Formats: sequence, C-alpha cells, structure tokens
Amino acid sequence: MFKNKVSVVFIALVAMFLWGCAFPYVKLGMQEFQIETPFEKMLFAGVRFFLAGIVTLVIAKGMGKNLRIKSAPQGAWLLLYGLVNTAIHYMFFYIGLSNCEGSRSSMLNSLGTFWLILLAGLFFREKFTLEKGIGCVLVLAGVIVTNLSGNFGSEISFTGDGFLVLSTICSAFGGILTRVVTKKTDVVVATGHGLCMGGFFLLATGLLGGAKLSVVTGRGVGIMVILVLISVGAFVLYNQLLRHNPVGQVAVFNAMIPIFGTGMSCLVLGEPFHVRYIAALVLIAGGIYIVNRQKG
Repeated sequence: MFKNKVSVVFIALVAMFLWGCAFPYVKLGMQEFQIETPFEKMLFAGVRFFLAGIVTLVIAKGMGKNLRIKSAPQGAWLLLYGLVNTAIHYMFFYIGLSNCEGSRSSMLNSLGTFWLILLAGLFFREKFTLEKGIGCVLVLAGVIVTNLSGNFGSEISFTGDGFLVLSTICSAFGGILTRVVTKKTDVVVATGHGLCMGGFFLLATGLLGGAKLSVVTGRGVGIMVILVLISVGAFVLYNQLLRHNPVGQVAVFNAMIPIFGTGMSCLVLGEPFHVRYIAALVLIAGGIYIVNRQKG
C-alpha cells in the first residue's frame, strides 16, 4: 500500500492535509489554554506529543508489534530521532507560530522540503541537478513573496519567522533520521518512541521552567485531542512513505502543506487571504514539482 503509486498519492495528501490543519489549531489551542510564555508553549507541545506517542505505541501494540528497545545503540538513535524530529523541531515551531500568522507560517514551513532535498543529496547521494537548482530557487522565491507587504520589516521577527525556519531545518534532519532508524525499527514503533521521547523532553522542560496549564476548558481539551490525532495520523503515514519510497518522491507532496495550511488558517482563524499568497503558492508548488519530477 505504501509503494503503490495511486495509494502513495492519496496517503501523502491525507498526511499533508493533517499537517496543514495543525497550523490554525495550534494557535487556537494556545489561545484557549492562555499560553503566553516560551515555557508554557513547550509544556503545551510536550503534552500533545507525549500523548500522541502513547497513542501511537498503543496502536502498534494492537497491531502485534514488539515495542521493546533491544539495544543501547537502537535506543540512542531513537532518542536522537525524538529530540531532533519532535523536541527541538517543535520548540522552534510552537514559539515561531505564536509570533507569526498561521497562513504565512504554513508557507515558511515549505522550506523543509528545500532542506530535505539538499540533505538527501548529502546523505543518500541523490544527484543535485540543474532542474533541482531551479526548483529550489522557485521555492525560495515563493517564501520571499509570501512576506512581501507594505510593512515588510515590522512583520518579520527572529522569534517568529526565524524560529519557523529553524524548525524546518530540524524537520529535514528528522526526515533523514527517519530513514536511518526505520531500517532496524518498525516505522510505527519508531514513530511512537520518537514522539514519546521528544514530547517528554518538551514536557519536562516546560515544567522545570515553572510553566503550568492554569486554564483548562472543555473546548481546549477538544482542541488538544484534535492535535494529538493529527500528530498520530500525519507522522505514521508520512514516516511509512519515507521508509518505503525515495525521499524525493515523498518530499514533493510537502508542497501541499502551505496550500492546506493557508486555506485552513483563513477558514478557521478568519485570517485575511492576501493575493500574494496565490503567487507564492504557485512558485512553491512549481519549484517542488520541478525538483521532484525526475524519478528517484
């Protein structure tokens, strides 16, 4: 199922849609729980991913998979995977997203594909061709167009746009680590352990920083459940695709994240839809298509 071309397209689109939905719901969740400080954001993220990891491991157990970590090297790789792909990645993501519009954030998130293509060439020896170079330039142009406005300088901040860019770099390294850890560990099991370890790190950091969820409402709990299910579904599906297909063929679908993210941010949050987003989406999608239209 994860190798068939038709099912790969469908599964990838489902995963990208889930990640696109995460942008507005993270912002809604932080508003509902009245999250303000960086440590509170890490605590909020930690709860989400730790619970997502538990749910993923329960699903893996129900599928009859062995959850035990068999060796110290395997545990070390899973810990590194959890720290990079979940803890550090989402520490930057949550803080960045809270300081940036959800629609613009989803555009910046597309940079993860750019980094992943570069890293795939470095670690997996995938050739960096002229077509890939042109595609990457288009992706970067799309990100720049996203941020063009009359008050360009006042909209950009290091803790907003800058942290989101750093989160995309961590995400790309996480994609590389996915290929490494799933060679000896089942994909669902590795995903569950990675989410648990990364989520626990975020949770512990938030608590040690003095953070607490002082405002808990039924609506907030419902949003958290949605975010947990988004994590479980998107990570399991995406990691399965990375395990069974060349990185380039999977990375092309990341172009759909800003499309879904922008649309959902405008629908759910009522954010204005700027005309420049259309041009940015065309550039990003076109660039990623050019990069990945070659087989492998």
